[in-house]
Amino acid sequence: MRQVISLILALATFAAWAQEDLDAAKQSIEKWLETERLITKEEQDWRVGKEVLQERIDLVRREVEALKERIAQTKKDMQEAETKTAELKAQNEVVKAGTKSLSDDIKQLELRTLAMLPRTPEPVRLRVNPLTQRIPTNPKDCRLTLSERYQSVVGTLNELNKAAREISVSGEMRQLADGRQVEVSVFYVSLAQAYYVNEKSGVAGMGFAGERGWGWEERNDLVEPVSRVLAIYRGESPAAYVPLPVKVK
Repeated sequence: MRQVISLILALATFAAWAQEDLDAAKQSIEKWLETERLITKEEQDWRVGKEVLQERIDLVRREVEALKERIAQTKKDMQEAETKTAELKAQNEVVKAGTKSLSDDIKQLELRTLAMLPRTPEPVRLRVNPLTQRIPTNPKDCRLTLSERYQSVVGTLNELNKAAREISVSGEMRQLADGRQVEVSVFYVSLAQAYYVNEKSGVAGMGFAGERGWGWEERNDLVEPVSRVLAIYRGESPAAYVPLPVKVK
């Protein structure tokens, strides 16, 4: 009996020890599984982090390559811009030199054109007046462009050249030798010779262009021939040869 009790006690003690070992083993397994889960999660997190990091590295690498290309293109553009700037600068120097020459030329043309006006018949001066008013008497104070200045001079010279091939008639007041003022018809031939007449008053004369303007000479003996010329010019008489004196000064 005593042996049976001892066996039972021994089995109970063994069972208690076995239960303790089983619990300890279970806890160990649970800890091991938790550790494995943590390791697996860390590995997954590491792989994800590595992929993200690699993507960032690739992105930065692409951006660096793109930046290098832009830098290279910018350098190329700068070189081309510098070359173009040098070409434009050279062209500008040529233009400036040409403009300087044109500026010097137009000053001389303006002064010479203005100097011609006093020798121009009054009808012609009135005709070119809108153009000559734009010609500066002092080129240094002129604000017009070279193009505008050349247009005024060329336009004036064209009109003068045209008038040099024309005959014009105008009504003017002429002072006679006795001091009287008489209205006369003035017959201009080109730009250098003119004749005037007032048939009713028996007054006639001739004019000629001089350095300071027109000079007039009373010639009442020319009343008849100048009147005939005016009648032919106006279509009141048939064409005919009419001799008139010419005075050049």
